Amino acid sequence: MYTILGTVGNFYLLYVAYRFLANGFLARGLLFILAFFGISYFAYLNILYFFTSKKSRFDFSPWIEKKLGMKPKDDLMDKKASPQNGFVQTNGLFKGETILPAKLKRNPTEIQALNEIVGQLAAEGYLRLDYGGHSDNEIFKIAHAKKENVYALNEPVALPYFELVHENGHLNLYGGINQIERKQLGQIKSVGLMPVTEVERKYSLFVAAAAVHGGPYKFAGRSTVMQEEGPYELKLQVAYREKEVPKKV
Repeated sequence: MYTILGTVGNFYLLYVAYRFLANGFLARGLLFILAFFGISYFAYLNILYFFTSKKSRFDFSPWIEKKLGMKPKDDLMDKKASPQNGFVQTNGLFKGETILPAKLKRNPTEIQALNEIVGQLAAEGYLRLDYGGHSDNEIFKIAHAKKENVYALNEPVALPYFELVHENGHLNLYGGINQIERKQLGQIKSVGLMPVTEVERKYSLFVAAAAVHGGPYKFAGRSTVMQEEGPYELKLQVAYREKEVPKKV
């Protein structure tokens, strides 16, 4: 719409230039003609890049951006969409095993432990609790359009350290910013659709990835953004492999 209106409206400058020239105001007329050609050039680039797949041989916009210290919109969007530190971190590569999601059973102490870990990771700059860099106006539009909440932790981020530990007949998940400061974060309740006790009879289990999500979020009210405090959750991916049967000697 801006391109169409700018292109059509630009011809008004040409008419103004003609009127100045016709009345003997040469300097003003020439300035308006220069403005007409300048706007025409950028309108031509917009039409070329927005409505076709062609490229111009006479595109000086990168030079202009460099001189004015501007950044292309695509670069800014890429930065907003780029994953945060640790997003793709896993606990090794699992080629011969099958990966399934697992569910955790957590008590209030373990929920608080995860909250503390997230606070530590945010302080270290490992993750960002900035709603993806969006302003409240942008959050309102996104939440209203998608009919969903916008979280301070914009996307899941893997814990820097995590492991499974067998304790007192249970399979517990530990994690944290490192092994020294690890905390108990929950007890594996099920793997896929099966209870963990049933799975463990036949398979050896290994945690492949543990990513944090959830937490505080904002949503669209009637005319403004509203905020709620939600708990941080963990998305688990567990690898399993059939237990080897001991060979008889």
